Amino acid sequence: MTNLNITLEGHKALLAALEDMSEEIELAVSEVVQETAAGIEAGVKLRMQQSPATGRTYKRRGVAHRASARGEAPAPDTGALMGSVYHEMTGKLSAVAGSRLAYSAFLEFRTFKMAPRPAWVPETEQARNEFTRDIAAAIARATQ
Repeated sequence: MTNLNITLEGHKALLAALEDMSEEIELAVSEVVQETAAGIEAGVKLRMQQSPATGRTYKRRGVAHRASARGEAPAPDTGALMGSVYHEMTGKLSAVAGSRLAYSAFLEFRTFKMAPRPAWVPETEQARNEFTRDIAAAIARATQ
């Protein structure tokens, strides 16, 4: 199983501050964490589905498949990779998004024979700014 861990800078200070705040704020932040993890899962799957797949074409089990090229998200073939992508809450204020298939890390970061096919890193980078904004908005709403 491959997990992508995202650490928010200053998260320890945020957690300490949240301990002194209301249950409404904790719930609001927890919802943002859940929504962000779910959004990363959905975004990774969408990147795979929308991959332009401009790589080589090959046959396996009599079926032609057009692979992704360097820098493109992995192009779906059997659906196993996309089906392995998940998210789950691991605590009140923490979640994990990952793949249950080890080879997803090879696709994301490269092997000595293959250039990277990123889906996770671009999706996480996109989610980062939204996460920060959504946390601030959730706390503001909960303190009104």
